Amino acid sequence: MSPLYNRRRELRELQERERQGETFWTESFSLETRNRVQLVMLSSTGGRDYRTLEAAVQYLLADLGQLHLPLSRSDARDDFFSYLSECPNEMVPSVIEAFVQGYTRAFEQNARIHAFHSGASYTETLIPMSKELLSELNRVLAEDRVAFELVDGEMVPFASRELHIEVTQPVLRLLASAGWERVEMSYQNALSELARGEGANAITDAGTALQEALVLLGAEGNQIGDLTTSAKRKGMIAAHDAPLLQTIDKACRWVSADRSNTGDAHNSSSASRDDAWFTVHVVGAIILRLSSQTLREEDAR
Repeated sequence: MSPLYNRRRELRELQERERQGETFWTESFSLETRNRVQLVMLSSTGGRDYRTLEAAVQYLLADLGQLHLPLSRSDARDDFFSYLSECPNEMVPSVIEAFVQGYTRAFEQNARIHAFHSGASYTETLIPMSKELLSELNRVLAEDRVAFELVDGEMVPFASRELHIEVTQPVLRLLASAGWERVEMSYQNALSELARGEGANAITDAGTALQEALVLLGAEGNQIGDLTTSAKRKGMIAAHDAPLLQTIDKACRWVSADRSNTGDAHNSSSASRDDAWFTVHVVGAIILRLSSQTLREEDAR
C-alpha cells in the first residue's frame, strides 16, 4: 500500500535528515507502529480469520506460560490486538511471530479438512503464507525505522545481521559526506524500494548508485560494464574485482529485460526481496572498498 501525501512528506523529511547524518533506527515499537502492524494484519484474509487469531493467542500463552492474556475479553481477536497495543516493547516481536504461526496453522488445518473430504492431497489444498502480507509488515518496520526484519516467520534484529552492521550503516555514513550526494540519493532510493518490497526497482537504484560512485572516483563510461573496464584500466579495481562489478551489471540487465517482457516496470515480480538485498549489500561493499582505496591513495601522496 502506497503512503498518502502526509506520510510521504514525513518519509521524505526523515530521509533528508538521515542524509545529514542522523540515525533513527530503533528496537522500540511506537503505538503508531503497532497500529500500522495491526492494520496490515487485518488487511489479509488470514488476519481476519478467527482461527488465525485464536491460534496466535495460543502460541503467545504457551510462550508466556499463562492461561490467558492480560485484560482477557474471551474473544481471541480482541485479546490478540489489545495485547499487541499494550504489551511490553520487548514482546512485540513475539506477537508478530505468533500471528505468522497462527496464520500458518489456520491454513494448514483448513487444508487438511478439505483434503479429508475431497480425497485430494493435503499439499494441493494448502494456501501458502501471503507474500504481500509479509512484504507489507516489513514495509511498516522499514518505514518506521524499526531495526527488525521478518524473515521466514522470525523477527530478526538488525544488530544480529552482520551485513547491516558491516555494510549498510558504514555506507550511509560515507555517503552523508560532501561530494557523494548523487550516489547517496540512489542508494537511499534502493533502500526505500526495499522497504516497499519493490525488488526490481531496488536493484536498478543500487546499480545507479554504483555507476555514480565509479564516475565520482574517476572511471569513464555510461554503463557499469564500460565503467568497470575503465576502473580496471586506471587501477581503481584489481582484475579479480571486475567479475563482482559485472555481476551487478548482469543483475541490472536482467531486471531491465524482465520489465521489457512484462511491459510494466511496476509489476516486475521476478526480482525477489532476497535478490534485491543481495545486490544492495554487494553494491555497498564495493562502494566502501572503492572509497577506502581512494583514501589510502590520497594519504600515500
